[in-house]
Amino acid sequence: MRRSIIIILSAFLMLAYTADAMARSESTRQERRLIMKGNKQYVDRKFVEAASSYTQALSENPASAEARYNLALSQLRQVTNPADTTPKAKNLIGNAVKNFEDVASRAKDKPGIASKANYNLGNLEFNRKDYAKAIGYYKQALRINPDDDAARKNLRIAQKQLQNQDKNKNDKQKQDQDKQKQDQDKQKQQNQQNQQNQQNEDKQQPKDKEISQQTASRILQAVDNKEAQTRAKVNRATKGDKSTGNGRSRKRW
Repeated sequence: MRRSIIIILSAFLMLAYTADAMARSESTRQERRLIMKGNKQYVDRKFVEAASSYTQALSENPASAEARYNLALSQLRQVTNPADTTPKAKNLIGNAVKNFEDVASRAKDKPGIASKANYNLGNLEFNRKDYAKAIGYYKQALRINPDDDAARKNLRIAQKQLQNQDKNKNDKQKQDQDKQKQDQDKQKQQNQQNQQNQQNEDKQQPKDKEISQQTASRILQAVDNKEAQTRAKVNRATKGDKSTGNGRSRKRW
């Protein structure tokens, strides 16, 4: 589908340079000369030189829709790789978009060229995979020129691509939700297992405590017994001392 978009665009580019379009131009003679010079350079694939000629034409007549439209085309053709993201490529595409938007806004005064500008803006958004914006531009092109079959064809393609994009997005969201639910269920099961293990440990814990308490009681009892024995010895020793008069005997003469 993308290839069909590029082919349609390439075929359309050459239509902008007809003698009829030049005849309808209200620019000055110098402007027309510069536009024709730029057109020849464009056909010869000298896109940088063509852009320079169209820029000069705009200096003669800043309101020239033809010069601005052709300048946008020559700027786009300088980007040979649509996937190019270098600063130079971004700048060229950005300037081309601004020039197309300027021309597209002149639907009342220049309906023919405004329709073509909207068409090309649609193609740019299509290649960026922003199908919603592309659809908007194609529809605007058809509002201005209902007979634009290329815009109508690309509109149908963009609408189909948007449906697929939405479907893929919904499918991915569903997959993410399913995975999240699976993870939650797995975590829940793990928590339940941990809780069950803890309960089993708790059931065994009282026996351990009871044994520990019994052992402690025996130890305490043994200590008490020993202390009782010690006190008994002390008491016996004390009684013995009292019976002997503090341990000293008296003899009578």
